[in-house]
Formats: sequence, C-alpha cells, structure tokens
Amino acid sequence: MVDFENYSRQAVHFFSAVVPPLLREAVGRSPAGAAVVDYGCGDGHLIWTLHHHGLLDHAGSVIGLDISDIRLRRFADNTGYNTLLHAPESDLPVADGSIDVLMSTMVIEHAPNDQWMADQIARVLKPGGQVYLTTVVKKKWAWYFRRSPDGRRVLDSTHVREYGSREEVEQLIEKSGLQIEKVILKQLAFPVIHPIVRIINNLIPIRGVNRLFVDNRFMRLLEKLALPIPCYYAIELIARKPES
Repeated sequence: MVDFENYSRQAVHFFSAVVPPLLREAVGRSPAGAAVVDYGCGDGHLIWTLHHHGLLDHAGSVIGLDISDIRLRRFADNTGYNTLLHAPESDLPVADGSIDVLMSTMVIEHAPNDQWMADQIARVLKPGGQVYLTTVVKKKWAWYFRRSPDGRRVLDSTHVREYGSREEVEQLIEKSGLQIEKVILKQLAFPVIHPIVRIINNLIPIRGVNRLFVDNRFMRLLEKLALPIPCYYAIELIARKPES
C-alpha cells in the first residue's frame, strides 16, 4: 500500500508557464460560469498555469480534488481555489452531471480500478462536458530506473499500471460512454534538474519551490536539459460526454 502522504511530502510538483494545447482548447471552449474540476490536483500546477494565463476568468467554480491532505493544502495555498478530499476507492464527492470541464493528468495509472475511475469521470460530467486526460504509455523494451513493489520496471513506483498502447487508453475511455475528440502521443523526457531540486528541497526546504522554474530564468534554462525515456510516451486526449 502506497503511503501517499509521505509520497506527496517528498514529490513536489513544479509549475510551468506553458499550457498544454489540448487543455487550453478544452477550457477555452467551456461556457461562461463553467464548473471546473482538477481530479488528482496535486500541488495545483495545472490550475495555477490556467489562472496565470487568464483561462479561468470565465469559470463559475474551480475545485481541486485529491486523496492527499498535503496536496490539498498546497493546492489551496498556491491557487486560492477550493478543495475536496477524495477518499481512495470511493465515489467522487461531486454530483452527477454537474461539471463542464474535468482535467486529470497522470492520475489514472495510479487508480486501483481504472475503468471505475473513467466511469466516475463520465458520471460527473454534464452532457456536452469535456475531460482532458493524460497518462503513460509504455512500449515494448521500455526502461526506467524505478521499480514497483512487485519488482516491475516502472516510470513511477506508485503506478498500478502502465498502458501498452494508445488504443488501450482510448478503449477504456470509450467504454465509459465518452466520445474521444483529439489524441496526442509524444515521447516522454525528464528534465535532469527536477530530481536534483526535489532532493535538495527534502533536505533544505526551498522557498517557492513550486514556482522555481517559472520565476527563475536560469532554472528555466536548466529545465530544458531533458533526457528522453526509452520507449515511454505520454498520451493526452480530450473526450466529451454525449448530449443525449
């Protein structure tokens, strides 16, 4: 069983000044007064970036949802928006058909039951509502230095699964009743400086560590030094709940 509080304490999320194009599209075409949820919000990196670019100015409500109290406190401090605690393996504390845009980035690979999670997302979306979702695709011969509790080579030791193809992810989403509109698959690379900063921050807390790669020009340059991860990809998609 993963200790997500300890994991959250050590693995801070770094903010970015760049909004992923598909996320910008999904949020940008949401209606005035939109209800927006970040499912697995972490420290608030996505919501902070959207707010920074004025993409949430038209939203009626913005909520961060996570299973970690530590993450939720950071989210509230970093973004100023409201939070909801989500107990593991329980229904989302959100009403049926109440959300216009739900984003969930690199979360579903942690879920004990990924089809249940996809079904929950479909449940809370309004007819016509959108989900922006990302996860990991692990091709044959993929390699990374971390190991799961059962000894598998994985991108993150807390991953329950890593999908073998984009089609596997698409089928999961479509089975929940959502209609996929756009998909992007791109190679994953990790900035060499990220783990170094996390180690230093765990030893000596760095003030404003979440925004380090936004506020500091030199650190932004260092962040560009990234190594591709062999045979690992990130899939991004937008899916919509049918109107009827």
